Amino acid sequence: MVTPYYPPSVGGIERFVSRLTDNLRRRGISVSVITGTHFGATVQGDGVIQIPTRLTIMGNPLIPGLTRALREGDYDLVHAHDEHAFTSNTVAYAKPKINKPLVMHCHGSYTGGSPLWKLFVYVYMKTLGSYTLSNSDVNIALSPSEAEILARFGAKNIRVIPNAVDPSELDTRADPSLFRSRYGIGENKRLVLFVGRLIKVKGVHLLPRIARLLGSMGDDVCFAVVGDGPMGEKLKHSAKGFGVGNMVVTGRVPREELSSAYAAADVVLTPSLSEGIPAVVLEALMFRKPVVATRLPTLTDYFERVCKFVDPGDIHGYAEAVRETLNNPPQDAWLTEAERLVLEQFNWGRITDQIVNVYRQVTEQPSISVSA
Repeated sequence: MVTPYYPPSVGGIERFVSRLTDNLRRRGISVSVITGTHFGATVQGDGVIQIPTRLTIMGNPLIPGLTRALREGDYDLVHAHDEHAFTSNTVAYAKPKINKPLVMHCHGSYTGGSPLWKLFVYVYMKTLGSYTLSNSDVNIALSPSEAEILARFGAKNIRVIPNAVDPSELDTRADPSLFRSRYGIGENKRLVLFVGRLIKVKGVHLLPRIARLLGSMGDDVCFAVVGDGPMGEKLKHSAKGFGVGNMVVTGRVPREELSSAYAAADVVLTPSLSEGIPAVVLEALMFRKPVVATRLPTLTDYFERVCKFVDPGDIHGYAEAVRETLNNPPQDAWLTEAERLVLEQFNWGRITDQIVNVYRQVTEQPSISVSA
């Protein structure tokens, strides 16, 4: 596996690659993970190769030694993650020297940001992105609409495989009063929950303004922000500056407390500027909670009936969608159907099966060794 980030770095791709690696090894597949050194020393033990990172541009690492490591390794295939990463560009460029099948795992398009940022992403996808996708033997997309987007930029042999969630990590029968009592949120309060890294791409900077707009609904609406990250203190100061008194910032919490937070929520808000399939959406739907999310092709394909979708960065749209959801939540039957969909189609057993089938198709071998 080739990935720009890996635990102890915290993020969706890191979490996905780590869990996939564990699942593949349990099935007897030999996996080496190749990454950089820019996020610190990994704690994952054997099978992780960290190559010195020479430069990081906008969080994107350049790892010149990657080509040599892949050329010298004894692998049946290379599974690279994130078509926007320099590590993926490097693997695509080195493919003739490596002479191994390349599986490119695309973790979601960039949909939000300023006009200048959107232009930058478009130029990238028409050049380096297109080169990377077109030189891959198989491209994995998270949803059918995402597959159509990738095809426009040269992707071929596209397989649709969504993200996965592990139901055993959370307790859907958790007591909601544990979270509410710990943070002073009364039982009569309607709770809007955000869960995620406190970084700009997650839309964290929008939360105080959304909360202020919702203040007109009365004193019975409360925001809880669960997670940590570099914008934590800025979020608190911004909330104070906007005069938002109905927001609780908890920091990162243990799984037991997170389960209670989901159980206590009336609606889960994910105002990300760009995402793949956020784990928080899958987790919220396991708890049969309605979701207000950014309009992303990776989500609209699967959860149209139980999520309200808003264009990236539209604070008035998010506030109005939360207001509508609190006043008129989705039908119980729709939430039950969404829960069933998550448990049946977004579970790790199914997703791992699909990825192993891709490996067998590109290698035409029953047993496989992967640089992933």
